[in-house]
This record gives sequence, structure tokens and C-alpha cells, in this order.
Amino acid sequence: MKKQQIIFTKVKDVLKQHLKAEINEYENGSYLSIGDTGIWISFDEQELTIGYGFSHTHYNPEFDNMLESVSEIFDLLTKRKKVTVYYKGTFQFKNKSEIEISENEFKYIGTSMTWLYPFWKRTKEIVIYFDKLIDETSIQKEMNEIKTYSKS
Repeated sequence: MKKQQIIFTKVKDVLKQHLKAEINEYENGSYLSIGDTGIWISFDEQELTIGYGFSHTHYNPEFDNMLESVSEIFDLLTKRKKVTVYYKGTFQFKNKSEIEISENEFKYIGTSMTWLYPFWKRTKEIVIYFDKLIDETSIQKEMNEIKTYSKS
């Protein structure tokens, strides 16, 4: 089993054990999403991909630090998320996603947007916060174990 598959499988086991939200599995078990939270994880022969909505990050064990992938999963599950939604008139054209690392300190996840939008209209921003899914202390032990797999 490759490193990205081991991490994926271990994270899936933790989610099934601790999360009450629905875990949806697709593509013969290589892709999972957590209910309607927007959080998803997948793997293939080359990499592990972690996403929140349309924003996602690819982690290739050959080139990337896989410890960062585990930290990102941990943060998505245990920290509050901030999504800034941008409108031109009533047309939603951009979303910016961030994770709240500490009070009023955010880590950028990504931005998703469309190319065609009524650029001449006034921009309106709406900020939405999403609560953490799991208490940090309840999965700390399991996540530390997964981190050891990501280092090897």
C-alpha cells in the first residue's frame, strides 16, 4: 500500500469512529466526502488530495511533505472555517476559504471563482463561519499515529 492510501484509510477509520455526520464513499472507496460539510479526501496512484468545496490541495509523497496533508485534514475537522462569498449584484462569482488557526488568525485554503460575471456591478461580500466537526482532543491520539505514517 502506498503512503497516500495508508493515510487515506487511517483518516477514513478515524472519521467513521468519531464523526456522526454521513461519510459518503465513491470511486471504489478512493474518494470520500463528509455529509454536506464540503470536506472531501481522495487518493490515486500518485497523490492524496484534500478539498474544501472547490478548493483543494494535492500532496504527492514523492515531492511533498505528507505531514502537511495530515495537518490540513486535522485542521479542517477540528477548527472553524471561514468562507467569504463575493457577489456582483445577485450573481455569486467567487468564494475564498480559510481555516481559523487561532482567534482572528486564518490560514488560507483557496479561492474558487468563475470567469464570466457581471463585472460592472457592485461587489458585495458575505462572510459565513462553519463550526468545527470534531473536538481536537477526541482525535489527537489517532492523528498523531497517522502523522507517524506520513513521516516514514
